Amino acid sequence: MGSERHIRKVDRRIKRTRRLLSEALVSLSLESSYDEISIRSLTQRADVGYATFYRHFKSKDELLTYCMRQVLHEIEKIVKPELSHYEESLAIFGILQRHKRICKLALNLPDDHPACVPVWEEIEQWLEELYNVRDETNIPQALAVNHMIKSCRELARWWLNLGESYSTEQMAIAQAELVMKVIESVALNPREKAKDFSPVT
Repeated sequence: MGSERHIRKVDRRIKRTRRLLSEALVSLSLESSYDEISIRSLTQRADVGYATFYRHFKSKDELLTYCMRQVLHEIEKIVKPELSHYEESLAIFGILQRHKRICKLALNLPDDHPACVPVWEEIEQWLEELYNVRDETNIPQALAVNHMIKSCRELARWWLNLGESYSTEQMAIAQAELVMKVIESVALNPREKAKDFSPVT
């Protein structure tokens, strides 16, 4: 029993430290560019020890990857086969809005940035598990999934950079109609309703 309490206490401490560092990254990104943010400034803003940072992350890029994955895993949990494209997109844009600062930071970095590549690869793997291609000889699955990722990513980037001038409802309609339905109609089979899709861990 005592060891279990100790583990829970350690887990809470880890979560708290990572949350503080994540919040510090978001806060500093409002004041300077990502490249200008140092580990020292992150630990000072988070009020944690310099050495503590490296017990959790190898680099600033790894911290940003962690932040992005937290958002992605929220999205993975709400994507259900029974939802319409609009319902799904509305939930996704709601999550993007709640995490708009970290999403804007990540989406405005180059797509091949070291912090972003692992997340895009995880999304690609996840979507390939969700969808079957209609005709591999016509449009390969990798091509269709890549197009879906880039289209959704650009839509989110455009919206966040505009300061969310359009409502989440309007953006959900745009993503559902311009991206999801179109790509499914020409390249990918709709997801099977009965299949259980577990989030990528």
